[in-house]
Amino acid sequence: MLTIPPNDKLKISSIISARYKPLPGAVFGTKIGYLLPHHMGWLSSSERGLAVGFQLHDIRSLFKRKKRMNASGVIHSPDSFRMILERERARAERTGHIFSLVIFSFNHGKGTDAVMLEQLGTVLVQKVRMSDEVGWYDEGKSIGTLLPGTTANGAAQFIEILRKKIGEEVESSLVSTVYTYPYSLDTTDGCKEAVEERDTRSKSMLSLFATASSSPMTPSPGTTARPLEVLYARPFPLWKRTIDFFGALLFLILLFPLFLLVGFFIKVVSPGPVFYRQQRIGYKRRTFTFWKFRTMHVNNDTEGHRQYLSHLIENEAPMTKMDDGNDNRIIPFGKFLRYSCIDELPQLINVLKGDMSLVGPRPCLPYEAEKYLHWHARRFDTMPGMTGLWQVSGKNRMTFKEMIRLDIRYSRKMSPFLDTKILLLTGPAILGMVSEPLVRKTARDKKVAAFAPSRREQSARG
Repeated sequence: MLTIPPNDKLKISSIISARYKPLPGAVFGTKIGYLLPHHMGWLSSSERGLAVGFQLHDIRSLFKRKKRMNASGVIHSPDSFRMILERERARAERTGHIFSLVIFSFNHGKGTDAVMLEQLGTVLVQKVRMSDEVGWYDEGKSIGTLLPGTTANGAAQFIEILRKKIGEEVESSLVSTVYTYPYSLDTTDGCKEAVEERDTRSKSMLSLFATASSSPMTPSPGTTARPLEVLYARPFPLWKRTIDFFGALLFLILLFPLFLLVGFFIKVVSPGPVFYRQQRIGYKRRTFTFWKFRTMHVNNDTEGHRQYLSHLIENEAPMTKMDDGNDNRIIPFGKFLRYSCIDELPQLINVLKGDMSLVGPRPCLPYEAEKYLHWHARRFDTMPGMTGLWQVSGKNRMTFKEMIRLDIRYSRKMSPFLDTKILLLTGPAILGMVSEPLVRKTARDKKVAAFAPSRREQSARG
């Protein structure tokens, strides 16, 4: 294409503006709306070439700009929109940036909600900036707007201004929910960078946004704020819940005599309750009561365990148990109960109640979850379990990051076949954990014997 010097561009621009007639329906802000007149004879050959080249350059720029627009004004399908959300979550975990998702719906109750949502979607596509995305979250029922670099406060102001742009009848029935990722950043000093991005964003929204302040803002009626993780969580399949319920019920019936025997043993060797109850974090970050047979003396200090977990999370160290050595907190034969996983059997009650599954990531402690990075929280996308991919893949020989990656892999590839495979591998894995202390003791005794003097040498020295 012909290159146009700056001075010639200005010249040709003035010529076109003065001599060319606008086409009907011309695109505002571009010069492709001007048609060269048939009588171009008044232009010199050089000017005519520059004029044609200038128009072609504008046409090319327009198509480039359209490609950068929000899918050329198209509202994304539910599947496409969820893929966009997943990609934005991965980007936020990698860069530390914040983003918000606003989901709109109507409670009009007149059978016109789908039509009203389509009209709202058209308004959103026209108003949002090019980096934002608009798509169906649940087609015909709710529509979402992805706002990168926007905190919950900024999203709330976006909703407020949008409500002023639509009719009063529509505004009164509009229901909006703000989801922010990561959720905690909106109320901490760590969101300064995100607030600055939000302020810049507000000025470039074609008058849709006002300049946003960093002060907290009270959401308008019909608006609620929630953590975005609850949307990423995978729905709990019916087949999995069916297997969990009947499997847990069957195991509780068959193992009831063992429950009585273990409970009686614990009462004899250590004063205190038979069961140990603890708060754990599970599916969608929900807190629930976790059941185990008690293998430690009562009233133990948890500070040492808290520090040990922090060390495992922050360092590439194998996740060996604290009680691998001589631990005075453990009751007699408590280590055997722990290595054989007999102490975990009461979690069948959690499975029966629906707090846990037979297969899934191990539920973490609240002070453990406080140390998690954003991508670690992906293990909350599925139901925690009694056994899982980590337990049958090496468990205590693996690092914390390796455990998290296995939990995320299971969440993405969960299937009846994978669950069956993990359940079948759990028995051999438990046998390996039970025999591991004996193997270590034997190896240690051999090492000591190799360096110890024989009886003949001792008598010769005597």
